[in-house]
Amino acid sequence: MNNPFGLPDELFGAILASAITEGMNTAAPKQDVPPEDGATAAKKIYDSYVKAGFNEVQAFELLKLVLSK
Repeated sequence: MNNPFGLPDELFGAILASAITEGMNTAAPKQDVPPEDGATAAKKIYDSYVKAGFNEVQAFELLKLVLSK
């Protein structure tokens, strides 16, 4: 696999599969959710990427990918 982050292929593949699956989720978002909840969720996602072994730049790029879908 073409892995630009130097992670094991299994881990990178799982992250990509998760991002693709969640990105294709077309369920309408709740309209009554305060922005603070969204920020908290984004921070948790970012922290989980860092905990999984990505550096800060890689984690941020992955977060942008997830949030852009």
